[in-house]
Amino acid sequence: MKIKSFLRLSVAAALAAASAPSVFAAGFQINEHSANGLGRSFAGQAALPENATILATNPAAMTVFKTTQVSAALSYINPNIDVDGDLTVNVTGTPLTVDASEDDIAGDAFVPAAFFVTPLNDRLSVGFGAFANYGLSTDYSEDYNALHFADDAEITTVTLNPAVAYKVTDTLSLGFGVSATYAEAKISTSTPKLIGQATMGAIPGNATILQLEGDDWGYGWNVGAFWQVSESTDIALSYRAETKLNLEGEIRSDLEAELNQGGSLDLNLAAITEFAVNHRIDQQWSVQFSVNHTEWSSFDKLEAQLDSGSTLLLKEEDFENTWRVGVGATYAMSDELTLRAGYAYDDGAVSFAHRSLSIPDTDRHWISAGATYALNDTMNVDFGYAFLKGREANVHSEYDRIPSVLVATESATAHILSAQFNAAF
Repeated sequence: MKIKSFLRLSVAAALAAASAPSVFAAGFQINEHSANGLGRSFAGQAALPENATILATNPAAMTVFKTTQVSAALSYINPNIDVDGDLTVNVTGTPLTVDASEDDIAGDAFVPAAFFVTPLNDRLSVGFGAFANYGLSTDYSEDYNALHFADDAEITTVTLNPAVAYKVTDTLSLGFGVSATYAEAKISTSTPKLIGQATMGAIPGNATILQLEGDDWGYGWNVGAFWQVSESTDIALSYRAETKLNLEGEIRSDLEAELNQGGSLDLNLAAITEFAVNHRIDQQWSVQFSVNHTEWSSFDKLEAQLDSGSTLLLKEEDFENTWRVGVGATYAMSDELTLRAGYAYDDGAVSFAHRSLSIPDTDRHWISAGATYALNDTMNVDFGYAFLKGREANVHSEYDRIPSVLVATESATAHILSAQFNAAF
């Protein structure tokens, strides 16, 4: 088998890793911008302006605050994604089946967020937020026998989001924001050691098939409505538009010198819609509900553009739109202590036909709890914890021109811890 044939098909697997999600949410979306929201599994988030973090989901609700609000949060995400499978490879005419199992392929992550909201008058408020809606990290060991399907991938994003809100009536507010998102990515695949052994060194083992590093700024907008239906019920609707990125950088390959050049990869961050309700039962108890819709269908394919002028269709992704439903409860135990709990069901964006090692996405359940402790009249701290359990997902991947078939099962869980400081001035 020629190295060039091996390379061309493995390039597709490498750049497909740009869409590799973690276990946090559908696709490669993450939600961790608020510790108080995490305590309720983010149920009713857009309709519950507890502090300045509301800007991330619904800028319209900023009009609720009568004084300046500041919030700073830090979330720790500890995912555990395991792969249990076998690889059958035939590069010499004799099929060879080897183990293709790997534990803990997703890296831990710290996700910071910061927000500022201030009223300009009785009807107009402005704010600014810095947070992340998307990110991932997957990494297979150098001894893994299917590195040509996936090796490592990392995408880091940060969104800067100024916003304005206007109180149209005493009960209805509208909000609008613009956003600038910076993303950087590093994506690679490698030849497994067994390839080098099976080909007697004709194709070296642990050689970089392709590595792409790039970054870009993308721009978008978001809107929201906040309706105080009655003294006990608030309803919210928010929308964050799609952000388009073209990650430009360098491509490197140990196997094909002509690929050592500049290149780019289009990456779209899906639009998100949320409908949320917060209902106060009495002075202590309230319940929350929300439905989120993420338009992942806009992520239909991956194409790489090389500086030499060629364009390659690398992989048909055909992501599916996803739904997320969450319910939560909040209990004001005392003037100092508020408790929360929540549950959410989160769709996966990847169908069985397109699932791969680099895309361990599946449906997941969220169970969470949290608390707020008031330090004084103007400052408080939030804590949140969530446990995520993903449904087991089967993977069947193969190359036509490289006699290589992977059959595996992916399982995923995650622990998320979040702490947050809030102050009013």
